[in-house]
Amino acid sequence: MTTPSAIARALLLVWLNALGCDDGSGAAPVDAAIAVADAAADAGPADARDPYAAWPADPMTVFPWIFTPEEDLPPYAHVRWETETWAANAPEAGLYLRKLAFHYTTAPAEVLAHFAAAQADIPPLGEGIVLSFSGDVLWVGDNWSDFGTAVAPITAADLRVGNLETIVSPTRPVQHSGLPVRFNAPPEFLDGLPFDVLQLNNNHALDQDDEGLEANKALVIERGFLTTGVDTHALEVVGSETVALLSYTWGVNRRDITSPHELFIIPFGHVGEDIDLSPIGRDVAQARADGATRVVLLLHWGFEFEHYPDPHFLQLARRMVEMGADVVVGEGPHVVQPAEICFVNHPERVPAVGTCSVRTADGVPRTAAVLYSVGNFSNDVPDRIEVETGIVAKVSLGTGGVTGLGWTPIVLRQGPPRVEPVADHLDDEEVTGESARLDTHLGAGWRR
Repeated sequence: MTTPSAIARALLLVWLNALGCDDGSGAAPVDAAIAVADAAADAGPADARDPYAAWPADPMTVFPWIFTPEEDLPPYAHVRWETETWAANAPEAGLYLRKLAFHYTTAPAEVLAHFAAAQADIPPLGEGIVLSFSGDVLWVGDNWSDFGTAVAPITAADLRVGNLETIVSPTRPVQHSGLPVRFNAPPEFLDGLPFDVLQLNNNHALDQDDEGLEANKALVIERGFLTTGVDTHALEVVGSETVALLSYTWGVNRRDITSPHELFIIPFGHVGEDIDLSPIGRDVAQARADGATRVVLLLHWGFEFEHYPDPHFLQLARRMVEMGADVVVGEGPHVVQPAEICFVNHPERVPAVGTCSVRTADGVPRTAAVLYSVGNFSNDVPDRIEVETGIVAKVSLGTGGVTGLGWTPIVLRQGPPRVEPVADHLDDEEVTGESARLDTHLGAGWRR
């Protein structure tokens, strides 16, 4: 019986002879080529080999688990409220005020290189349903019912999602005071919000105690919004898809009270700890069992005023994509952070700096997206331009998962406070500069 190896050798000899490599001078290349053919034949058919052979045996031996820590950082750089390691009246508060003023704008070299390279993998919006995501909807202090109406055309999508980061309780007085600050906005605050879904669990969820939490949710539902994050998650039919909107927060500012309500708290900010993400895994599995064809995670996480996610959050994101998340959308840092496409069960995409790639037990190829922070939607006072400017992000979901992304910048203007398209303010040098910075920070290829 003729073996595959013998056939390969014979064909190779014919090919080499045709090239004139059959004399003595061609012996070495012929022998070398035959050795390669023998090795390939011995390895068996290509589809029988391990397609993940080039992958690290342990993903925790490569980026983002392995990176070079920065040196000579300012003292305020790693003062982070979300670690829950200090109180608002502690000495760290002074450093935190410096961080609010100056921000933490750098990151480990591998993080910078990763996001610069990852931009090339982000496709513009494609086929399928389109979801839009806006960031923190913060207390504005005036122009309550109209402050967000100008950007309604930008948020337009098959489903529009925002994070309501102020309580809106008619049972409590309007408030913007305290340490840490506590918010309560009047009911008309909801009138001009260009969203279909409001996330209600974030660090301000208990600003007005449980009474405010309950009144807030009741009013939001009364005004026609779908809610997620207080006691239940959302499941919504969008076109031909059923989308689960699962929302989680790093914690709440009111560390002095414990609510009987489920706020889906995951201590994302505890760097160096093995964060228990099993509740998310169970919720994803339950959502799939309930009929969800797409799973979106809305995360109030990250560290405030940091322009890049800590590698810790890149690690968590990969774990959540492995659990079945199609889209991960972050808010909370009050500044825009980069995004990436994650390849699931794509063996040709080896995980490393520049590539988010994971494997799952089902082996089904798909693409997911992680938007680490979409920044602010609104804000209460004039601030740095990076805080006043956020993005409306859009994600298209179709065959194979995420088919594309898009982002459009928005900016808060004062007198009265209002959110407007950046495109309407390019005569302002500061706004133009921030628009250009975001092109570099996020990638202009998927800007809309």
